[in-house]
Amino acid sequence: MAPRRQSWIVLKFGGTSVSSLANWCNIADVINARLQGGPARVLVVHSAVSGITDRLEKLLDAALTGTHEPLLAAIEQRHRQLAAELGIDVGPELAQYFSLLRQISSGIALTNEISDRTRARALATGELMATQLGAQFLNARGIHASWWDARSGLKAAPRANAHARA
Repeated sequence: MAPRRQSWIVLKFGGTSVSSLANWCNIADVINARLQGGPARVLVVHSAVSGITDRLEKLLDAALTGTHEPLLAAIEQRHRQLAAELGIDVGPELAQYFSLLRQISSGIALTNEISDRTRARALATGELMATQLGAQFLNARGIHASWWDARSGLKAAPRANAHARA
C-alpha cells in the first residue's frame, strides 16, 4: 500500500493580520495548533502589511512628478518598524526590495510613464516584503518556514474577454 500523503492546510491572512507583533503571535499559535492536530503541511499565504499597497500606488503616481522620495522612505520605515517589533533583522532580502522600489520610482520619474508590467512589479513588492518578514518571524519562533516566491510556480494566463486596465 502506498504511504498516505500529508494533506495541506492553507491559511490566508489579510494585511491587518500581518501588521503587528500581537497578530503574528496569533498566526504562530494558529500554525502550531494546526501542526499539532495531525500530520499535515501548512501553507501560509498573506497580504502586504496593512496600508502598504495604497502607499505603493501613491508612490507610482508621485514618481510621475518626481515627488516619490517621502513615500519610499515611509514604505521602508514601516517595514523596518515591523521588523524591529517582531525582533528580527530587515535582512538583505528586504534591502533588495527597497532598492528595487527606488529603481522603479526613478525609472518612472525619468520616463514619465508607468507600464502595466512596472505597476504589477512594484505592487507585488508589498507581498514579497511582508512574506519575507513573516517567514523570518516564524523561523525565529521555532516554526520551520520556507519562503517561496509564488511567481516561480504560478503563472498568469491570458483570458478570453478580459479587459485591459483602464
